[in-house]
Amino acid sequence: MAGQLDTHGRWPLVATAALVPTLALSVREPRLLPLAALFAHQTEEWVWPGGFLPWINETVIGSDDPEFPIDRPAGFLINVGFGWGLSLSALGGASAVAPQTALYVSHIGNAGLHIGWAVRNRRYDPGVVTSVLTLLPTGILGLRKLVRGPEVSRTQIVKGAAAGLAIAAGMFPLMKLRLKKRRQNPQF
Repeated sequence: MAGQLDTHGRWPLVATAALVPTLALSVREPRLLPLAALFAHQTEEWVWPGGFLPWINETVIGSDDPEFPIDRPAGFLINVGFGWGLSLSALGGASAVAPQTALYVSHIGNAGLHIGWAVRNRRYDPGVVTSVLTLLPTGILGLRKLVRGPEVSRTQIVKGAAAGLAIAAGMFPLMKLRLKKRRQNPQF
């Protein structure tokens, strides 16, 4: 149908609908800001202006399929499972330092992907605006606060940083491997 949003699932609409209320609630509960930042980013990528799935799959990863290797289930797992789950860890305070660190490091890595691609190619990509305006500041300020926190476990920061790096740096090779397997075995 003409004019219909192609969000590649319903969860992006939930993120978009939750953006303004989450941002409003974060005035009283600043620990919700990482979730609001992520909702803003997911809205840009998946809803308006959208186009993330074909961009990442075809342009960045090199697939001939706009919905593979990151397909709808993988998009849901990455964005809702990891993204929303890690963002909610900010509510855990000092008891959830490792997942918060993983979130902030992965936000910086995600922003690096978007900003680096846009600079190299001198054009817009779905997610670059909110990478600059929300993900990068959230990641940097969040890490800064954790590192400066006297009650924060340094061991948990190191564990979280390793997890965040694995998420940020490991996603691309994992998806390239998934694409390679499909090319070798089309029934995959």
